[in-house]
Amino acid sequence: MKTVLLGCLLALTGSSQALAQSSQLTGTIQGLGDKPLIFRYEQKGVNHTDTVRATEGRFSYAVPASDDGQVSLFISAPRYTSFWVEPGRLTATGNATRPHQLTITGTPENNVLDAYHQTIEWKYERLRAAQPAASDQFSEAERVATLAFIKQHPGTLTAAELLYWQSMRYDKQLPAYEALYQQLTPAVQKSFQGQRVAKRLLVVRNQPVLGHPAPAFSIADTAGQPVALATYRGRYVLLDFWGHWCHPCMKAAPQVKAIQEKYANSLTVIGIAAESAGSILKWKQAIRAERMNWVQLSELRGADGPVTEGYNINAYPTYILLDRQGIILARANDMEAIEKKLLTLADL
Repeated sequence: MKTVLLGCLLALTGSSQALAQSSQLTGTIQGLGDKPLIFRYEQKGVNHTDTVRATEGRFSYAVPASDDGQVSLFISAPRYTSFWVEPGRLTATGNATRPHQLTITGTPENNVLDAYHQTIEWKYERLRAAQPAASDQFSEAERVATLAFIKQHPGTLTAAELLYWQSMRYDKQLPAYEALYQQLTPAVQKSFQGQRVAKRLLVVRNQPVLGHPAPAFSIADTAGQPVALATYRGRYVLLDFWGHWCHPCMKAAPQVKAIQEKYANSLTVIGIAAESAGSILKWKQAIRAERMNWVQLSELRGADGPVTEGYNINAYPTYILLDRQGIILARANDMEAIEKKLLTLADL
């Protein structure tokens, strides 16, 4: 399976496969009034933002091409509705109070995406809101329904997009995801979305797991100097994947600091921040503000750096504890779990 996925991943070179453009979006959004709408997309690796002002809730927008074939429509951040760039006339309807639940239809791919929204995503969101105590059951039902939807629409980019996000949220279902990937049509497998799924499944298959050595890496610190994980062989190591933009990460910083001070003689804490080149100053300011005086590194590629991807970091914070030989002892998203594991180690 690994060879097949890698072959598919390398089958398409060059830039991503955005859908053809010449698309016009018109809409009527209740409660919008004369407020502006924000459209965000990426072209040739550069993020773009277009602003369109509505008139009495009505608007029109000439949809541009995008690297991944999608554009996101914001009425009020952070929630938004994404749609496909596809030739034809699109219609948007909805309510400004639910900016993440706009109905955008009129072309084949967008019709499929809207069908998923209406019958699965928005349905289970309403159920969870109405019955919070049953949230876990509804989330599992949504997952099962989503996999069935993917299987029913193998020739759509929507199916590939959904498969990617399923593999991000629930990475324990690798065999099922690989089977669904193989059922996608060749054209979809070669698309931007299909290539991304193939890459993601390879990451999940090869991710470091408990009882195995942590992959070696060398990442630059705040001064730009490379720091290798191998430097700390012979000591316990706690990898702290975080970001200045992550509220739970910043909230947990005092706990990380307490652990670092408690086990200073035998444990090294290494922070690996998901920061971009444009957020260097904010990254360093966060380190100073929280007095995070342990090793601080960043690939400066957001969450897309090869180390971050290779370690399958898809939630923040993520903590990974290594023994003195670099073997993974624990992985968690909260410091309480790490602290419990540390208490079991006799030689700390």
